[in-house]
Amino acid sequence: MAKFKNKAGMTVALMMGATVIAKLLGMLRSTLLASHYGTGMEAEAFSAASRIPLSFFDMLFSAAILGCFIPVYNSFGKEREEEADRFACVFLNTVLLLTGALTLIGILFAEPIVNLIAPGLAEPTRVLASTLLRILFPMILFTGAAYTLVGVMQSKGHYLLPAVISAISNAAVILYFLLFDRKLGERGIYGLAFAYLAAWLIQMLTLAIPLARSGFRFRALLDFKSPELVRALKMAPPIMIGSWLSPLGVMIGTHFVSYTGVAGALTIFDYSNNVYVIIAGTLVYSICNYTFPSLSRLAAEGDETTFASQVRSGLSTALFISIPFMFAVLALSEEGIALLYLRGEFTPTDAELCASALRYFIWGMPAFTVIELMSRTFYSKGMVKPPMLASLAGCVFNALTAALLLRTGRLGVEAVTAANAVGQWMAAILLMAFACVKLRGIFDLRFFVRIGGMLLCGGALLAVMLIVKSWLNFDPYLPGFAGRMYNLISCIVIFLPGAAVYLLIAKLIGVFPGRKAES
Repeated sequence: MAKFKNKAGMTVALMMGATVIAKLLGMLRSTLLASHYGTGMEAEAFSAASRIPLSFFDMLFSAAILGCFIPVYNSFGKEREEEADRFACVFLNTVLLLTGALTLIGILFAEPIVNLIAPGLAEPTRVLASTLLRILFPMILFTGAAYTLVGVMQSKGHYLLPAVISAISNAAVILYFLLFDRKLGERGIYGLAFAYLAAWLIQMLTLAIPLARSGFRFRALLDFKSPELVRALKMAPPIMIGSWLSPLGVMIGTHFVSYTGVAGALTIFDYSNNVYVIIAGTLVYSICNYTFPSLSRLAAEGDETTFASQVRSGLSTALFISIPFMFAVLALSEEGIALLYLRGEFTPTDAELCASALRYFIWGMPAFTVIELMSRTFYSKGMVKPPMLASLAGCVFNALTAALLLRTGRLGVEAVTAANAVGQWMAAILLMAFACVKLRGIFDLRFFVRIGGMLLCGGALLAVMLIVKSWLNFDPYLPGFAGRMYNLISCIVIFLPGAAVYLLIAKLIGVFPGRKAES
């Protein structure tokens, strides 16, 4: 047992390391986009066009693919691996058929889609966004294949390569920026769209080639009467709706932010969302992606004790990591955004607006952690309605809050990012309430007391960081290399004392995740 736990811990650590590298490259990619295009017309058009296909995919296929595929694939057991692989081929071909149809629709109706999602765009921006969308929509086809192959590899116990593929695709886009974008001049934005498309193709091939070499044989099978496919497809609609909170939240934000009247509002929203997703995803996805196949197997085997322990352990660990980073971002949003984006076409005013938007976004980070892990917990049990209802409630509260805050006129882009956090919290609270009712024995009063202790430690971290920051009293928006070095050093100097206090208090009051605490 100890050997298994050590191996599991090492695997999660390696996955998190790979995810950190991928997210750092994602930040560099976003930094280069801001440096090359700032918040101008081309950046606005590209932000709108690149978000739409991925948001469509996330709403219709992302969670549905992994949420349906992994439990059904793992239900075959290791002794029926050949049958499981046949089901994987049938599932993959069905996904390719559906994503291919959606790609064709997206290309044909690009202009109406842009008008619906971002109605406040100026005419030149709207025309450019429509053209870019036609180039980018085939991303959905490659993404659908890549997600299915990720499910196959994780179910076979191969976790590291799926964690690395984002790093490879981000590196491909970064190379485009470094080698080609400036040389193409005004056509560079079109080249960037093709670079994004190629990056998703590379992700798919990075998984497909090693999987084929390991013995997985792709077959052009379509069997709509397959009991396993029918079972997966029946699970799909509620799982699909259950995944709407993040992608629909982005689309809701894109819609409302175009009415703020703030110059470059769409790109400010996009850049702040990128940073939020990178931070939250780095800390949460590695734990969730490792836990989900294991939870599916435990649920199929009926091992309720180990299942409950793993859910508590996973959620405690994820919150123990995400809570201090939420408070750290609240303290260091200005320094962090300036360090990432303040160069080239991205101005100090842009950086200040982006930092302000990020501070409202980041309040949703613990809720994001709960949503990601608890949704997978319900899916592993075959319970698809709780995440669906929580997601719908979160989307409704997001839209209503954004409309109300914008009507007051006191907030611009911040109104949209604050609304996103409100929607996340509503969904998280509902999921925990459903878990207490439907998954009895997983959570108790002691668990919630420990989470309260983590929040207390996080508050102490924030207080210490703000005190240290007040002592430094330096302008984070100084341009050039000297300004970036100051911000980098400031982030380190301000964060380390706060982190030390967080860990010390966590040790003293006993809220470290661990075997004894989670048993």
